[in-house]
Amino acid sequence: MSISTTYDILIIGSGPAGLSTALHLQQMAPALAQKTLILEKASHPRQKLCGGGVLPDGDIVLRGLGLDISEVPQVTTPWSNFVFEGRGLRMTAPDKSGIAFRLVRRDEFDAWLAGKARVRGIQMRENVTVIEIVAGAENVKVVTSAGDFYARAVVGADGSRGISRRAVVAREAAHSARALEILLPPVAPEKSSHHQDEAYFDFFPIPRGMGGYVWDFPTQVGGALMHCWGVYDANLHPGSAQAKLKDVLAEELTRHGLSLDGVEVQGHPIRWFEPSAPFSAPGIILAGDAAGVDALFGEGIAPALGYGKIAAQALVDAFARQDFRFSTYKKRLLRSELGKSLTWRTRTARLAFGIRNRALQSFTWNRLGLPIRLWVENRLIFWSKRDKTPGS
Repeated sequence: MSISTTYDILIIGSGPAGLSTALHLQQMAPALAQKTLILEKASHPRQKLCGGGVLPDGDIVLRGLGLDISEVPQVTTPWSNFVFEGRGLRMTAPDKSGIAFRLVRRDEFDAWLAGKARVRGIQMRENVTVIEIVAGAENVKVVTSAGDFYARAVVGADGSRGISRRAVVAREAAHSARALEILLPPVAPEKSSHHQDEAYFDFFPIPRGMGGYVWDFPTQVGGALMHCWGVYDANLHPGSAQAKLKDVLAEELTRHGLSLDGVEVQGHPIRWFEPSAPFSAPGIILAGDAAGVDALFGEGIAPALGYGKIAAQALVDAFARQDFRFSTYKKRLLRSELGKSLTWRTRTARLAFGIRNRALQSFTWNRLGLPIRLWVENRLIFWSKRDKTPGS
């Protein structure tokens, strides 16, 4: 049956960005949160392609919301290895927790977070497909498979290819990265140089024109230990001669006594965070993948949680001022610690992935380990520790 309902805020998408926005709203302005509705096209738990890595920044944002990520089924890895042809650096969290980052399955993580939102009174409607978003003088109309909804403000958190992005940017030359991923059982120790409880990022494909890496993460599926393997290409030069993702992944698997034969390979595009891009339109702001994902590592979960806090702050301010143009949202985002980190990651990706000379890549990884480590720790990650805004 068709319905027409009015809310103060509509959030499109119930992934980490949308749910984080709602949870931060509930923390900052409970009255606004009561008049907020999340629209989700599927129903939890739903499958989501993702390596599942949650860096310590994600832990910190969740703790600020009074949530404990250890409740989610996961594997924790003590070390992250960043290597090029077998040489590089090994990193862990500087807080002596012994956890470099956590590996979750997105269906379980998102369902857990959605459950926390429901317990806190956040309204959500699942199995509702958004067809169109139309901004008007007084409100925003959201046309869906369940009828028309109206709101003073809409948060687009429906992913890189969602309709929210198209409502903000009608036409653009989207710069999308590429990724493939698979799940395999652990490798026998005698067949692989990888420690099976550690995470690996191997940048060997860069000299072949592929701006990215092959990853190997320990994870779990239904309580059983598995490994998530994948390949990420920032796609710096679309259309140029590049190594094929599947071939690169197959080559790496062969080195570890594995094969792609009979394995389901799944792929997905990833929209870069581009500082020059628009992030809002009158009545609409973007968050999470819809706004842009880390270009360097393809990390999405922790930044999405951070986007939610920034979006909630912008919404609270908009209702206080009764100004829903969101003309300062981009400045707010870029000046945030998350925005600074994402901006540096985009710049670093362009620099690091643009060096196709094998000898120069080898020199960088073999001789510049300490400078790289300091750069990563002080510019690229731990942005949530540098965040001094209320609610941190």
